[in-house]
Amino acid sequence: MGGALPYMKSSQTERTNNYKAPEAKVPGCRPTQKWDVYSFGVVLLELLTGKSPDSSPGASTSVEVPDLVRWVKKGFEQESPLSEMVDPSLLQEIHAKKEVLAVFHVALSCTEGDPEVRPRMKTVSDNLERI
Repeated sequence: MGGALPYMKSSQTERTNNYKAPEAKVPGCRPTQKWDVYSFGVVLLELLTGKSPDSSPGASTSVEVPDLVRWVKKGFEQESPLSEMVDPSLLQEIHAKKEVLAVFHVALSCTEGDPEVRPRMKTVSDNLERI
């Protein structure tokens, strides 16, 4: 077993790749702060949608989300209702719609494909504090 937990399958260990920035998947690339910004953006999307970034079925639906970042971006491009993307427990707070939308925009900026376009973590922190 080599120290691996017995309940972990290979698909579960691959899951962490979905938190990595696209450029972080290129062998030999040096880590940057922008990698962490991307990973943080994925975590924010997890919190907002209630879905895991791996290819398991969504928490509240049978829809598979093979790539959480792409799924959310596509939802915004197609102007899908927020209720289709947001974790239902967040929607119970009627007055939080504006805040939820603002956090989505922060998360989407963090998960930009081009690391140069992603904000610095200080900017992310400041934006979240203002929400």
